[in-house]
Amino acid sequence: MNPEASQAAPPAGDGAALRQLIMGFRTTQMIYVAAKLGIADHLREGPQTADTLAQAVGAAPRPLYRLLRALASIGIFAETPQGAFEITQSARLLQSNVTGSLRTTALLYGDDLFWATYGRMLHSVRTGEPAFDDVHGESLFRHLEKNPAAASLFHQAMSGFSDQEMAAILAAYDFSGFASVVDIGGGQGALVAALLKANPGMRGTILDLEPAAEGARRFLADAGLTERATFVPGDFFGTIPSGNDLYLLKSVIHNWNDSAAADILRGCRRAMTDDARIVVIERVIPAGKVASEAMLFDINMLVVLGGQERTEQEYRVLLHAAGLELTRVVPTGSAMSLIEGVPSRVRKMP
Repeated sequence: MNPEASQAAPPAGDGAALRQLIMGFRTTQMIYVAAKLGIADHLREGPQTADTLAQAVGAAPRPLYRLLRALASIGIFAETPQGAFEITQSARLLQSNVTGSLRTTALLYGDDLFWATYGRMLHSVRTGEPAFDDVHGESLFRHLEKNPAAASLFHQAMSGFSDQEMAAILAAYDFSGFASVVDIGGGQGALVAALLKANPGMRGTILDLEPAAEGARRFLADAGLTERATFVPGDFFGTIPSGNDLYLLKSVIHNWNDSAAADILRGCRRAMTDDARIVVIERVIPAGKVASEAMLFDINMLVVLGGQERTEQEYRVLLHAAGLELTRVVPTGSAMSLIEGVPSRVRKMP
């Protein structure tokens, strides 16, 4: 046997696995179309044929059948012996208004808002600049300010992510000793609502831009928390509400480069009393060459915003630059970790 030939030709299984990864774009768009058409919601009451579904969602019957057949082949929906389609556990998470729903996540990543951006990843790798700006002609957050529909989708998707992570965060960290909390960049208030429900004596403030205000106030009203929670419109590069016990930054710092991230943290430090705490909730890149969602999510940051995921040591340095001391990193049952800090001149409480 020619050893050079054996090295040049990878095993057939390797080629199949790589080919499946290369073709991953198909799955993203198949799930997006099903989510956009609301197929899972229409199947809530039981199996239906593609013909019936097509009439309900405004699609062509045969192409819709082919889409559902392909999705059923990967476990999203199932085809009955009678030729109808029914919900599966995975498809259930494409329904609206179910716990852990990922429908808005599917819509966000399949929509041109991000889909077209990922098509320009090469631009980000070559330049270090976010492809989003190159595709849309402006930054993500400026684009959201100008486009209410895109902003609504984005905030709904971020809330969907939070729903997946909330129980793990609450289980991993003891929030019971804090009387007041500020969620900086808190969107529609899902994290504050969860904290207040779990801690009846706590009061909460959500700081975010004005486009998030209506959704947040409606969310808090629906949760019965308007007496204990307040939405404050504002920019986290500006003035941050002062005098609170706990300052939270969930999925905020990773959006920014080191200089901007340090500016946000300095604003928090100015607002904090000496005995306050700050908790940054992010994906932390682990030490060593191990598989990690944080490394893949880091590409989101590169392409969409020009930010980054960080290691524990990088967070330590970043907090120090803002006058804060990293006291511990608390892993959770999700991909998120809680990076706890205190004002630098205050030592960690025993």
